[in-house]
Amino acid sequence: RWIIGHLDILNADQIQKAADLGVVMTTHTNRYIYKHGHVSRAEIGPDRLNDIVPLRRLLDAGVNVGLATDNVPTSLFYPIWHVISRWNMFSEDRIAPEQAISREEALRCATLGGAYLTFEEEKKGSIEPGKLGDVVILSDDPLSCPEENIKDIVAQTTIVGGEVVYERGKAA
Repeated sequence: RWIIGHLDILNADQIQKAADLGVVMTTHTNRYIYKHGHVSRAEIGPDRLNDIVPLRRLLDAGVNVGLATDNVPTSLFYPIWHVISRWNMFSEDRIAPEQAISREEALRCATLGGAYLTFEEEKKGSIEPGKLGDVVILSDDPLSCPEENIKDIVAQTTIVGGEVVYERGKAA
């Protein structure tokens, strides 16, 4: 699979080419929406706003997207929040809000999308017979908590291979 990382700006023709080629996209939403989106918006102008991290158009075109981060904080719930809220920390508004995706779609990109990105879709990324069954208990429900709280979700308990490997507030 061909992979394009650090997705920033794509126009409709580029999205169609990515779909036709079966390209997999990974994001860097901390930069391209949260910290730099207002700069991109000023540079490309109002007619191309929906080219900024165009997740809605990518998913609608059938492009596989995996959410990612290599920034602080390292929690995947920040990218999940970014693609749902499209919030920019400097302009304090939403960047290309028409490109927002639903909570369910964001979680799918973070799980199945990530597994597909790493060629592991047959063994992880969804709850199905024959797949790994590791479990995490979260501090909040990403499908129903207030949107602003999504970024603050943390693991309370992590179970790998049937064994508790992490409990928040307990020494290892």
